[in-house]
Amino acid sequence: MTEIERLLSAHAAVTTGTSVLATLAGVDGSAYRGIGARLLVLPDNRAIGAISGGCLEKDILAHSERIRAAGRPDVVAYDLRRDDQAVWGLNMGCNARLEVLLEPVPAPARPEALAAAEGAQRRREPAVLGVACERGGYELGSWLLLTAAGTLTGPLSRQLRPPHDAATLLREERTARIAGVLLQYLAPPVQVLACGDGPDIEALLRLAGELGWQARQVPRDAPVGPVDARTAVVLLSHNYSRDLALLGELLPSSAAYVGLLGPSARAARLLDELRSRGTAFTPAQLSRLHAPVGLDIGADTPVEIALAILAEIRAAFGGRAGGRLRERGSPIHDRAG
Repeated sequence: MTEIERLLSAHAAVTTGTSVLATLAGVDGSAYRGIGARLLVLPDNRAIGAISGGCLEKDILAHSERIRAAGRPDVVAYDLRRDDQAVWGLNMGCNARLEVLLEPVPAPARPEALAAAEGAQRRREPAVLGVACERGGYELGSWLLLTAAGTLTGPLSRQLRPPHDAATLLREERTARIAGVLLQYLAPPVQVLACGDGPDIEALLRLAGELGWQARQVPRDAPVGPVDARTAVVLLSHNYSRDLALLGELLPSSAAYVGLLGPSARAARLLDELRSRGTAFTPAQLSRLHAPVGLDIGADTPVEIALAILAEIRAAFGGRAGGRLRERGSPIHDRAG
């Protein structure tokens, strides 16, 4: 279940009262989460999701009471860089100025922007979700959603400029805040297809589900099914003939990641046999192959192996090498413009 699905599911159970949706709308500096992170405060003050590592959540709960009473959205700013602010400047894990958009969502209404975004994710359509988050510009909380299929919805879509900016960010696959509007690029959830029936399959599917990814098993001799650029296929069949057939099918496909269990010598043998049968692979296709699959973390048990595989998949889709953060010479989160 994705973060958006979790928030919608939690609010769907609310029959009376008003929830408050908090969106991290601005980050200047180093923060625990990136722009676009969300937290839902239910009428009983239970919080679903997170916008920080715990620095802001208690204060967001206090502001939620005010938002419910006023019945209108507001923006709250936190400057965690200043040591002269007794509450926010001291003993905080972040070093940033943050802006949080707070919106009331009275039951039985639902967060329409998130519902529209969840529909696009369910259809595996890339999209840009725009939310007005600055006073003095568009109406706070006004939203739009532009999908890769060209569908444009939401009250903010009737304004001239945001749809044009959303189209640019959709094409460039990035998030930015422009003219007081948070325009968040939403990629389809990662899809993990685990081919095989060994003991490592169960752990892989379970951990992938906890990450909010779409995961399913492809049993022996069953077709893999449709794949796309957000699909990772992991070959765990422990069967040479099956892996040979799947590798020949998947490397030329649109799947962005193909992982193969076993030593590198086995992978080389499989590729050599496919070439001997007349199959030629481009460098781009071969770059999708991760063999042996997984990061080098000393994994031994099925759960550890699943962790190593999923960590490598996350790094691959994030454009990262999977090394130690202490050796990274740039910010952890990509900065939104």
